[in-house]
Amino acid sequence: MSSVAGQSVAIGNLGKVGGNQVYAQMNAEKLQMFVERYLELSSELKYRKGESGAFMQLGEILTQKGDFDTGTKHFYRAMKIAEETDDADLREAAKVNYGMANASIKWGDHVNGILRNIEGNTRAIDRQEEEDEIMEREQDEEDEGIAPAQSAPHK
Repeated sequence: MSSVAGQSVAIGNLGKVGGNQVYAQMNAEKLQMFVERYLELSSELKYRKGESGAFMQLGEILTQKGDFDTGTKHFYRAMKIAEETDDADLREAAKVNYGMANASIKWGDHVNGILRNIEGNTRAIDRQEEEDEIMEREQDEEDEGIAPAQSAPHK
């Protein structure tokens, strides 16, 4: 297929064949490469619906890979193009996916904050336990009549 339109249709359908199962069966990197090419061809053809669909697919691929930040950007672009083209179904789907990816970013930040607090509290507890052990040893030495480590008397 040498025509841009033919290539666009063929590549665009690669991401749709088999629904969500295609992600499990195809290498995500290759799928992303095909969808990015589809986006280029759709843009070249000024096929806005194809562009919005490609942005949507890229957002899905990237969020499945854990790249929620870039995924939200693609969902947002898909949503904006869908608004321009009056594609209510795609707009709503992009809006939902945008919200979910954005929530995943915020959730990840929240969980990381909790883990940092736990780690900081653990260090503080460890320091306090070490100080308590030192004080307890010194107290035991005093109780036994052993003076804490002192320097030898000078002659």
